[in-house]
Amino acid sequence: MSAIKNGLRLTALIGALFILSGCEHPPVKPTEDSKRLHQIDAFVENLRVTYEGRNYQAFSSLYPGDRPEDLRTIAAFMDSATSPRLDFLIDRIVLQEDTVRVALHWEFRWSSDAAGAVKQRGNALFRLAGKSDLRLETIEGDNPFTASASDRISRP
Repeated sequence: MSAIKNGLRLTALIGALFILSGCEHPPVKPTEDSKRLHQIDAFVENLRVTYEGRNYQAFSSLYPGDRPEDLRTIAAFMDSATSPRLDFLIDRIVLQEDTVRVALHWEFRWSSDAAGAVKQRGNALFRLAGKSDLRLETIEGDNPFTASASDRISRP
């Protein structure tokens, strides 16, 4: 008899769990910080995609305007590289009022007739400005976009 009661109690408990799990809960509303983090992630991804895709015009509009020598180096590289692949691993994002610091690790691989297959890695700190209209202000550390011009190139 007690086995039947225990079985009924277990069945009732399982039924109650199914009923409770099926109840609708209001959707979680994203915070302003989480929205901003998604925007920052999308901006950094757009930088990577436009660079890797050799879209010089779109990339130059995202890159700091006070570094025209970098843009000339990047444009020359884009014409000579084959199969560029740039990967970012964001380590940390620090939000301040109107500025953002994005610390990341990167790996860049490409091929060229002169050097063959080439790979380079580094760490960078992107400083972004703006809230709704982000822009890249500075790059500190190893600049992933000018890695091709560096004398620290290593073979895989």
